[in-house]
Amino acid sequence: MADRSTRETLGLIVDVVMMVLIVVNLALIIVDWGFASPFVQAQMQSHTPALYSWYDQTIHQHFIVYDLAFVTVFVVEILIRWGLAIYRQRYHRWFFYPFVHWYDVLGCIPVGSLRSLRLLRLIAMVPKLQRTGLVDLRDTYLYKTFEKYRDIVLEEISDRVTVRIIEGLQNEIRTSQKVTTRIGKEVIAPQREALIEAVTHRLQEATAVAYESQQDDFHEYLDGVIENAVTRNREISTIASLPGVGRPVAELLESAISDIVFNVVDQMVRDVCSLDNDQAVAEVTSVSADALMSPKYDRRLNQLARSMVLQSLDVIKDHVQIRRWKEQDPLAVSSDGAPATP
Repeated sequence: MADRSTRETLGLIVDVVMMVLIVVNLALIIVDWGFASPFVQAQMQSHTPALYSWYDQTIHQHFIVYDLAFVTVFVVEILIRWGLAIYRQRYHRWFFYPFVHWYDVLGCIPVGSLRSLRLLRLIAMVPKLQRTGLVDLRDTYLYKTFEKYRDIVLEEISDRVTVRIIEGLQNEIRTSQKVTTRIGKEVIAPQREALIEAVTHRLQEATAVAYESQQDDFHEYLDGVIENAVTRNREISTIASLPGVGRPVAELLESAISDIVFNVVDQMVRDVCSLDNDQAVAEVTSVSADALMSPKYDRRLNQLARSMVLQSLDVIKDHVQIRRWKEQDPLAVSSDGAPATP
């Protein structure tokens, strides 16, 4: 643990030193590039001739020597890191290091267009220093601005790629029967038992809730039906016509029939809704599932599956196309030029 901590501390020190050298080197490159301008030289000759003469003779005419001194340090540092990467087996092959850190290798070439790659080395070192806590740029305006527009670019790119993929899937589904056939055979069929169980329990729960809320209305409806049936029954009408006790006996029979029928139906519904007695509902659901998946309904089922998949992809596509960065930024402008509503 101590060796690892020492190694990390040494690596951090090297990174800081290299960052300082890169900053100095880039600053020297920018200054010398500006000095090479005839306008700058004319102004310096007019206002600061001594500084012009010193810089021209000491640095500008020997700029390649100074740059090669920096390059030498950079090359030595790359070779050391490459050797350590080989020793620690950081990459799958020994020659992977220069390809992974290509900007370091190309930045060591003392050519004007390649010297700018040293800036990438500087940028690549910032996240590492950020993780160690040596620097913290997350609260700076520049970092927040960069993060904001980076997220916008990534979201726009990922959204367009996702929409293209979804549209390709939709075209494939519309023009081919193989996809929906495979959905039925490889997705729906293997889940048959789980689907039957889920539908069975859902039917039981729905029946229980509906019956509980409509129980009084059902009882009243059943009373009306039985009353009409009793009124049309010839035997009970004969009993009701008996003088004295006929009417009470008929009403008593009607009430008894109503209670018996209601209790029977009530017990049947409760048995059906009970999770302990779901075998009958499961058998009905199973028969229905077999009927839907039979060859007679294959075409209709494939069309239904295709329609459901296409509509689901449309919903996903619409959701993907929502620009969340506009929702997060109240100052963002919509496509028609009006401010976007947050």
